[in-house]
Amino acid sequence: MELQSETLRAAMFWVRFQHWGIDFIAPSWLLFALAVSGYEKWISRKLIVAIFILPVVLFLVSQTLGWLNLGHHNPRMDLSGPFPIFIYDRNIYNYVIVGYYSLCLGISLLIFLIMYFRSVSSFRNQVVIYLLGSLLPWLALILYNLNLFTSNIDLTPLALGVSGVLFTVGFTKYKILDIIPLARDIIFENMKEGALVLDMENRIIDFNPALQAIFPQMKEQDVGSPFRDVFSEYLLLSELIDQGQKDRIEFQVGEGDTALFYRVRLSIIENNKGRPTGKMISFYEFTEEKRLMDELERLAATDGLTGIYNRQHFDKLVRKEISMINRYGGKLSMLMLDLDKFKSINDTYGHVAGDKALIAVVDTFNNILRESDILARFGGEEFVILAIQTNFSEAMTLAERLRLALESKTFDIEGYEIQILASFGVTHIDSGEDVTPEKFYKWVDRGVYKAKDMGGNRVCVSLPSDAE
Repeated sequence: MELQSETLRAAMFWVRFQHWGIDFIAPSWLLFALAVSGYEKWISRKLIVAIFILPVVLFLVSQTLGWLNLGHHNPRMDLSGPFPIFIYDRNIYNYVIVGYYSLCLGISLLIFLIMYFRSVSSFRNQVVIYLLGSLLPWLALILYNLNLFTSNIDLTPLALGVSGVLFTVGFTKYKILDIIPLARDIIFENMKEGALVLDMENRIIDFNPALQAIFPQMKEQDVGSPFRDVFSEYLLLSELIDQGQKDRIEFQVGEGDTALFYRVRLSIIENNKGRPTGKMISFYEFTEEKRLMDELERLAATDGLTGIYNRQHFDKLVRKEISMINRYGGKLSMLMLDLDKFKSINDTYGHVAGDKALIAVVDTFNNILRESDILARFGGEEFVILAIQTNFSEAMTLAERLRLALESKTFDIEGYEIQILASFGVTHIDSGEDVTPEKFYKWVDRGVYKAKDMGGNRVCVSLPSDAE
């Protein structure tokens, strides 16, 4: 419209009109660059106010055209060319404009350059659009204000128009506003999960700081190296990578109380044609969750008073071991004991003393039992022991050792010297016998009743051959 104006007054109207938008393009573009490149946390009200103070002043100065002419000294029309051109004498106002807008566009260009080098290759076409959108108007602005165009026509609007065409292509073809994580900073650098990117030959392409926190030995020089060379000590990860398909495993780093636990997920990266181009391995830490679950499982499996297994969990272990015996062969023994006259301890010394007596019995047994033996509280004052890969003779010897350990000592409980005795039942199975857990319990329970009937404090046997 400015170029179509035939009078100075009409031209000045359109120049003033242009400044309603032109003065705010460069700072707005800077904010846009920050927003899409992962630096949006830098955007604040203070920053917005700071970068728009000068453009507002320059805008107000531009509106004095036709009155004080603060920004356009000696405005006039140049009629020497093929069409009228609005011209004026340059002053400090014009150089401030060029300097400030060049600063905004230059910073934007730098941000997009960083964005380009930090983006994966599939995103770089989108970043190029941002780069050109910043560069073309900037160059046109500088060349015009340095009087390097012979026709003295301001080509900045034309450059902005070209940028508009580029962005139209970007919006429709590359969806540049739909893919916010163009910058590596958003999708990669700032991820809380550790992330490792491999190509289809299992070479390391990239990794983020969160992964480096898990594996401090990782260095930038490892990019391009085969995965197995860098992670040679982690066989579980190598197995996951070699599968080459989506999967998830649990992975532990460190030992003991300082161990960290991760859910490791393998994802296949595909191009827009659905062809696999790489692999993404993510590490999600769930240490606290795992420890909580382990603690809940422990509480569900143990007796709250003595800390040993409870009946429900012991039953699962018995079924598992019997299944192993029936399938692969072997030998298995079970011991059951019931404390003799335990009710009199509760009645005489109180239930607190009774509880401490049960704990004392467990402590005594734990000092004798082997690591493979499984001790559980079966109910009340009744205990049961599963002796894995133990024959009948060994089980009898173990039961007698436990009985003598109780008989030979008195326990100091609540200031009283208390003797605790028990009646033991022992049973045994070998491979090839058709045994169910219910039968196993029935046999060993019969042994306890025998010991009780004979006066207690003894070991009695009940084998399948003794069944009615």
